Amino acid sequence: MTRLTKTHTSTVTEDQIDHLGHMNVRFYAVNARAGTNALLTDLDWEDPAEADVFDMYTRHHREQLLGTELEVRSGVLDVDANSLQIYHELANASSGELAATFVHRVRDTGEVSLDDLDMVDLPVHGRPRSIDLDATLSSPALLTVQQLDLAVRTPRTLDRNDLGGTDTVASHMVSMLIWGGTPPDGAEHTLIHTGPNGETLGWATMETRVGIVRLPELGAKIQSFGAVTAVSAKTTQMSMWAYNLDTGDLLVSFEVVSVLFDVEARRAISIPADLRSGHAARMHPELAARSAVSDVLS
Repeated sequence: MTRLTKTHTSTVTEDQIDHLGHMNVRFYAVNARAGTNALLTDLDWEDPAEADVFDMYTRHHREQLLGTELEVRSGVLDVDANSLQIYHELANASSGELAATFVHRVRDTGEVSLDDLDMVDLPVHGRPRSIDLDATLSSPALLTVQQLDLAVRTPRTLDRNDLGGTDTVASHMVSMLIWGGTPPDGAEHTLIHTGPNGETLGWATMETRVGIVRLPELGAKIQSFGAVTAVSAKTTQMSMWAYNLDTGDLLVSFEVVSVLFDVEARRAISIPADLRSGHAARMHPELAARSAVSDVLS
């Protein structure tokens, strides 16, 4: 196995800290995309920043706190007729402890020479735990999720604030297509919950997979929807989608595994009855990603 190459360094800054007191998941994605860009540059890709990263998997290993110095280590996993598969490790630069691992698929436009291309193997710690990378992400029709009343946000029109001052959403910022805007009931999105014994609780992301169908542009009218597909003692699994309301086209599809987190004790906690019942109301296991095995058997 070829050794991973350092492709990016960063420091956790105050603006990256979220309501749980650690680096927010979107900044893990920022680090990983920087690693992808750097690796593509090394492969003589013409414009790495414009590369079509259409499938992104993340496995979170350890939370990262304010001031932590991080580094990304990267390598090419595989190349097929249509894509380049890249592996990243985000780690504490001082201790070497893993923060997260990533698998990115980049649509290959024939820019990469396969001659003497060094490959890496996917290590055990980089493999998914609950998400199947060979599964087909679910893509229900817009009318289906509307009729099931699965809205996560109200309809909204993308402006330059959503797009970071550009004309198109960047691939590593697509989570805002799901979570940006206003909840359907008009209330603030509840980030912190109180447990049965007074605990301060929040949902921490363990794994995500994002499939990008098309990135919307400035002025697009969008809406996001989501369904719970599985619940265990401490975790939930959800499928989520964002659509262009003018065309009905699916924009992105998410698969997310989250754990209920005791903010003060810094540990996972069992899901209390009130939160569990709330998830039951959105339970639709039929909208989960479809594995290759289930497709063959169906």
